[in-house]
Amino acid sequence: DIATCDGVGLMRTEFLFGKTLPDEETQYRAYRKVLEWAGEKPVTIRTVDAGGDKPVPGFTVEEGNPFLGLRGIRLSLARLDIFRVQIRALLRAAPHGNLKVMFPMIATSEEYERAAALFAEERAALAARGVAHKMPPLGIMVEVPSVAIAPEAFAGVAFFSIGSNDLTQYVMAAARDNAAVAHLNSVRHPAVLRLIGAVAAFGQENGIPVSLCGDAGGDPASIPSLLEAGLRDLSVAPAQLAMAKAAIADVPV
Repeated sequence: DIATCDGVGLMRTEFLFGKTLPDEETQYRAYRKVLEWAGEKPVTIRTVDAGGDKPVPGFTVEEGNPFLGLRGIRLSLARLDIFRVQIRALLRAAPHGNLKVMFPMIATSEEYERAAALFAEERAALAARGVAHKMPPLGIMVEVPSVAIAPEAFAGVAFFSIGSNDLTQYVMAAARDNAAVAHLNSVRHPAVLRLIGAVAAFGQENGIPVSLCGDAGGDPASIPSLLEAGLRDLSVAPAQLAMAKAAIADVPV
């Protein structure tokens, strides 16, 4: 229910990329439907985060170490034929609500700049054809340690969204889908919290909104540590919303 939350903190688009790659109209209709449902509340849509533990036939490649391979924005920038279709659909859907777009698996500022330039190119092409569109704010997932350690390279982005699942697994060198090392995979480890705190502080100093999405945002045991690290915006699964709000209310002001 949109009335009980402050918007959609993360809309994954991988579900559209099933056995066949979705065309522009299919994506446009899906994005527009969510934006209209949310009304004036913000909807953050993540460009396709395929690869890693999310293979997509006809798009992703088989790799020996997929979590460190061609995934997220890396894959999108390698397959511009697919990425441009998604960009056009997002630009066309943007007038129908309060859209924000974020790029996953960003590791360098050049990746963000290339993705933003593609949005500008496709916007110009839509304008030349007289197609209704709007440029949404463009932000990034902070899930690769290189970004969390040196966020100053990203002072021009519209917002940061810390991906706690991937950031934790990369900091701790412990795959999040491997039960044998699950005990190492804790967002409450001081190293992970220090990076989260650094990103939150950088955002505050530079006027860049910082949120967190991932399992930690809905975990009552982690929420006090996240608030102490400086976060004030958490994206949680709908089923975890009441529990997360209760955990936040229990934290002394």
